[in-house]
Amino acid sequence: MPTSHDLSGLMKFLTRDEWRECFEEVFNEHFDRVLDGEGDFEDLAEVLGEHWTNALWGCAFEDFLTQDFEGEPSNMVDEYLKRRGWKESAQARAYIAALRTSVMSLYEVS
Repeated sequence: MPTSHDLSGLMKFLTRDEWRECFEEVFNEHFDRVLDGEGDFEDLAEVLGEHWTNALWGCAFEDFLTQDFEGEPSNMVDEYLKRRGWKESAQARAYIAALRTSVMSLYEVS
């Protein structure tokens, strides 16, 4: 059984045609300035390491989950929970719904 923080179903849903372009838009907002035509996102793993590259991808993905886009459906989380939410545990549905309304933040740990 998937854990409450398992987003594999949501990530698979991202591969649907209606969400691919929307995710690319958000992804590019996060990384275009860094990459500046000098390479691919995968090249960052050589500099930062795979762990941090995955963390950055996850940050862009979670930011994408909060976005509303033109047209219907306008948000992937809402559409996923409507179509595939029955496959998730109650905890997972609550976690995914919370991601929908989350706000990106940066905290200093000292």
